[in-house]
Amino acid sequence: MKIHTLFAACALALAQPAGAAPLAHVLNTNMTIDLVNVASNNSVPVGTTSFLSDSLAMSSAGQLYSADNAGNLWDVSGAPIPVGPTGRTQIGDLDYAGNGLWGYSNASSELFFFDFGTSAVSYAQTLTLPGGLSVTGVAHEAASGDVFLSARNGLNNDFLLRVPAFTATVIPIGAMAIGDAFSYISDIDFDASGTLYAMTWFHRWFYTVSPTTAATAFVSSGPHRDTTALALNPVPEPAEWALLAAGLALVGWRTRRRG
Repeated sequence: MKIHTLFAACALALAQPAGAAPLAHVLNTNMTIDLVNVASNNSVPVGTTSFLSDSLAMSSAGQLYSADNAGNLWDVSGAPIPVGPTGRTQIGDLDYAGNGLWGYSNASSELFFFDFGTSAVSYAQTLTLPGGLSVTGVAHEAASGDVFLSARNGLNNDFLLRVPAFTATVIPIGAMAIGDAFSYISDIDFDASGTLYAMTWFHRWFYTVSPTTAATAFVSSGPHRDTTALALNPVPEPAEWALLAAGLALVGWRTRRRG
């Protein structure tokens, strides 16, 4: 973590507690990773993947994972470290669960699970999606074991799908409306409380999403970032994350004052 971020966090820790919305790691088209306060949309850069990707996931231990274009998995918490091959390409997203990663391949139309214990894909199921849809997000719901998918057909034409645990059944939930024009939902993820969030590609808008109706509720709008992937902490965020959230708010305040 950079020194100025630590100073910002400490300076505002007592004056401004973190909001209800979580902190998120987001991956951008330029391969950089930002840490974002979802409530305010303030952010700081924290890393890079060194390769193009549409996927990002966070483990319960705070490790970040991403897949390259060849389907190889990497730990991108720091300098990228190889984890193992999935044998699949065009991975639309990853999400952590248990001791591994759920993922979806748009090339083979497979929902799969990569097990960290065996360093291999231990489950794969071919899915039949509604015509013309491409998956952009994978979100495992801890309470049910179901996997939710965000999928799109062009711009501003996004849908939420549910796949009951370990089945080939795809249940369309509904369309997800967004206000970020000429954009699409680039990822979805559940936070530790079970709230489903969505993020847009063009201007990094955040929404909460109803898992039963696909109705969206606006949370915050951000700058032009071309964000491709979102990772929320699957466990409650520790106190130091709350301090960092406050620091992000101060960074945003200073930026507005200079503007």
